[in-house]
Amino acid sequence: MIPDDSGTLAGTSPLMNKAPLLAILLTILTLSRIATACELRVRVPEDNSYAPFYIRDSSGTWSGLSIELTEALLAETACTPVYVPLPFSRAIQSLKTGAIDLMPNMSITEERREFVSFIGPQLDETVLLVTRADTPLAVASLEDFKKLPKPVGIDRGKLYGDAFERKRRLDPDFSSRLEEAGNVNFSARKLSLARLSGFLGYGYNVMHQIRTNPLYRDFAVHPFIVNQDWVYFGLSKQSVSPKLLTTLQNAYEVAKRKGRFEKIRGKYLLERE
Repeated sequence: MIPDDSGTLAGTSPLMNKAPLLAILLTILTLSRIATACELRVRVPEDNSYAPFYIRDSSGTWSGLSIELTEALLAETACTPVYVPLPFSRAIQSLKTGAIDLMPNMSITEERREFVSFIGPQLDETVLLVTRADTPLAVASLEDFKKLPKPVGIDRGKLYGDAFERKRRLDPDFSSRLEEAGNVNFSARKLSLARLSGFLGYGYNVMHQIRTNPLYRDFAVHPFIVNQDWVYFGLSKQSVSPKLLTTLQNAYEVAKRKGRFEKIRGKYLLERE
């Protein structure tokens, strides 16, 4: 066939000549939608009580240590995070039902293994005892908590290491000396009013708050270390498919080999010192 003056082959329509191009464009658009369709609902706290793990600015944008570690993981996949503010205890239930997909900073327990898949380790975690700087306390073991004049504050739903949890479960006198709060700032306010002997906090958070938060200006870190361990990314078995879980596990190994997690942790460790 000989093209006519328009460049179209005689006996064919312009639409027929463009059909292959349209098919290619539609395929590209479809693949793009598939590539960006993976969104993971990631639990974050409801406020800035847990900086530098989670920090939300005035525009609602999230940053911080746990955010950077999560985004380093997802950067090796086609998935993007959607941050969902939830209190910790409710977030655990949401993982169980599949209402959220991913939760950073999780300790492994046999109970949680029933509904959570763990990837990691993600972050080293040290549990510290925070006290008033003007009130020295004689604490060399968990047993000494029972001798303190006032209770020790803890966060509702949080875990503080195997030894602590075992003692809390088996020793009623010990557990009676613990006072739960909705978040760490409630305990901090009670300590500032001398209503607690101290409260338990996580190393990165405690050091950051003492350095930046006026509420903590009269607080000190007690030399007694409650627990040192690793925490992990937790994935809901209800909402994260085995295929996606494998993708995320592979992404973790790639990011780890590239040194992404170590670099992020090192940056915040320097800020802590």
